[in-house]
Amino acid sequence: MIRVFSAAMVVAAAGFLLSSPPPAPAPKSPLVDVLTNRYDNWRSGDNSRETLLTPKNINGQQFGKLFERSVDGDIYAQPLVKNGVQIPGLGPRNVVYVATTNNNLYAFDADLPQVGDPYWQVGKDVLGDPVPRADVSDLKPPDQYLNFEHNIGVVATPVIDSGTNTIYIVAKSRYSGGYRHRLFAFDLATGHERKDLGSPVNIEPTAMGNGVGNVDGKIHMQSRKLVNRAALLLQDGILYVAFGAHADGEPRFDYHGWIVAYDAHTLRQVAALCTTPDGIQGGVWQSGAGLAAEPREGTFPLIYAVVGNGSAIGRNVGQSILQMYPGELLSAKQDFTPSNVGEMNDLDLDLSTGPVLFPDLPFMLACTKDGKCYVVDRTNMHLVQELEAAKNSVGTGRASNIHGTPVFWRDSNNALFIYVWGEEDFLRSYRFDGKRFVPAGRSQFPAPPNSMPGAALSISANGTASDSGVVWASLPIKDDANNATVPGVLRAFSTMDISHELWDSEQNAGRDRLGMFAKFCPPVVANGKVYMATFAPPADAPAGPGKLVVYGLLPAS
Repeated sequence: MIRVFSAAMVVAAAGFLLSSPPPAPAPKSPLVDVLTNRYDNWRSGDNSRETLLTPKNINGQQFGKLFERSVDGDIYAQPLVKNGVQIPGLGPRNVVYVATTNNNLYAFDADLPQVGDPYWQVGKDVLGDPVPRADVSDLKPPDQYLNFEHNIGVVATPVIDSGTNTIYIVAKSRYSGGYRHRLFAFDLATGHERKDLGSPVNIEPTAMGNGVGNVDGKIHMQSRKLVNRAALLLQDGILYVAFGAHADGEPRFDYHGWIVAYDAHTLRQVAALCTTPDGIQGGVWQSGAGLAAEPREGTFPLIYAVVGNGSAIGRNVGQSILQMYPGELLSAKQDFTPSNVGEMNDLDLDLSTGPVLFPDLPFMLACTKDGKCYVVDRTNMHLVQELEAAKNSVGTGRASNIHGTPVFWRDSNNALFIYVWGEEDFLRSYRFDGKRFVPAGRSQFPAPPNSMPGAALSISANGTASDSGVVWASLPIKDDANNATVPGVLRAFSTMDISHELWDSEQNAGRDRLGMFAKFCPPVVANGKVYMATFAPPADAPAGPGKLVVYGLLPAS
């Protein structure tokens, strides 16, 4: 059942007269929608249309927490923002959409603190019963699967099609017949399921091959051990959904990665690609970042994915950056595989971020768990630069994993910068000198010891104005978030000088404290606000909800 909150209920909750709905905020400048992971299909991580937040006003006096919204479950999926949604009985409203691992999808007001109830909510009665974490692993006691603290349902960031006012989402669920992933479509304004688009559809691709688990030369996707962590991609009317494993090695490496394509208007499967049809593993997980896509130029708008540990010979594309033909043609065009692929597989130092495409250069990059970023020429998938982008700076001896996909920005001098914050390392910036990326700066302090996974980053700026750029970072305050739920912090730096922090959520903890760190989920900056996902408290702590936490410019006192 979809829980729809009537106009009267929302208005009453806001403390307004029932005959007078709360007015929508007056627009001050063109509003920015955030319809997909990391703002665009290049996966830049850069909102360059932010006119309200600047390095000058992000400080402890002017900037802080505005309000929170409680949700049922952990928020792995990046929140999305759509402005001017025509909510029945209320008119146009700016809405932030939040999905949880307990199979809930919420539509909250994006601006008004007094409107606490969602405009609508879809729960597990529609999305299905989430899967207990113990079900997805075959580890033998006393070993346990701990990457998730609670249930597993919606993990990947959904995607919004503004042309049809539809949000697409993938939910994992347990039912009497076993385990499944399903692709859903919901109306942005009402939460009604888009049955006219064929929602829902079971995700159950097959491929021909002699890889692990094949039956008579045919491989079926097995939902129990797989997770859709990489954000959904919508390009030219086609939805792309990617899958990796919950745990790489246990007990027999017996899984495959998948990329499945669907017609967004019918939810008909149009193609599927198994990354290791004649081998093992090859998960597409990308630390939650989405597949990337080029705009339509010429015949084929190419699609990009980063494949983790796995077989890398013949038709198998494990441990590779993969360039693909789109849509019904979905297949590998060419790929880049590091020369030390065997060592990377043996030591679990796989390619770990999403792909980042540079729109005005023929290059892209992806990074690894041993602190490297590979800059690759998209025209031939040849290596341009092996950038040592992160290193362990706190002396624990662990590799500096990069899980937060780098973000990029051009300043007023047309200089291209990338920013990356690896595990147990400093926030670092690199400038492109025309041939390669060279060091440009670092923060004063590194991520704390043993605090996997480093930081998830975003950038906000007013175009290329050098005095407007801000790097936003979400990371643990302390402790390892890989197998536990730990406290998090939001930090802000000027893009032009990351050596000095502008603000963080612990400076005035009583007002601004974030809560539990949301693993792999970047800050979302839009229209003068920063939307932060959090996790629910750990299972052994006092019970409490997950939260969407919203920061912005504080009201004048």
